[in-house]
Amino acid sequence: LTEWSVTPKAYGKFLCDIFDIWFRQDVGRVFVQLFESQIRHWAGWRSSLCIFAETCGTALALEHNGDVYACDHFVYPEYRLGNIMDKPLRELVWSDRAHDFGQDKAETLTAQCRNCQFLSACNGGCPKHRILTSRDGEPGQNYFCESYMMFFRHAGPRLGQLARS
Repeated sequence: LTEWSVTPKAYGKFLCDIFDIWFRQDVGRVFVQLFESQIRHWAGWRSSLCIFAETCGTALALEHNGDVYACDHFVYPEYRLGNIMDKPLRELVWSDRAHDFGQDKAETLTAQCRNCQFLSACNGGCPKHRILTSRDGEPGQNYFCESYMMFFRHAGPRLGQLARS
């Protein structure tokens, strides 16, 4: 975090304010990925946005040298799946290493997350943002937890309405 990082409360307010404008004027005309992803959730479908998906690993990063990573937020040597010059992309994507990376998202949730009424809507958010401690002092709470809770409380009823229409 830096001194110019957006606070969770400010980001939550931003999401709510933008959602209100979008809902009034732009539904069906302007695509806002975060909102559209939540409509899918409220309709009972899987999230199309990786940060809200139950598992990770579908936002691949392919580097100029052929190195493949399961996530563009985790392009570090310890998360490298392999190289497409050595193995077909399919093998890398379906490898045990990629699977374990994806499952880790769900398996490392804090108790605060696991007991949250909005767990199915956010699934703990992006693991890259799990930099805080929970109310119980458990490491791994998402920095944007407060933001998402503000947004889900505010927009949830209208997201449900859109999902049913």
